[in-house]
Amino acid sequence: MAENYSLNSKFGFNVTPGKGKTSAQNVESKEVQKSNDNLFDSVTGYVAKYENVFNGDVEKEINMYTRQAMIVGMNLKASETKRSFDMKI
Repeated sequence: MAENYSLNSKFGFNVTPGKGKTSAQNVESKEVQKSNDNLFDSVTGYVAKYENVFNGDVEKEINMYTRQAMIVGMNLKASETKRSFDMKI
């Protein structure tokens, strides 16, 4: 049982980096790094694609169209001829 606890065994912090790494581990680490980069790029790409939403340009356009619709509606309502049936002859 003493051989299981020798100081030269690779366990925990005694594992030295670089030794014992296989090419499969290197490939996996590269794949993980690539997927992390792709995730970060997709987030920054989303922000870049919809930048006008985040900087307020879309809100300004929505407010502008809302005001225009309100003004057009008010003008149409004001220009309507009020028709009433007059019973006095």
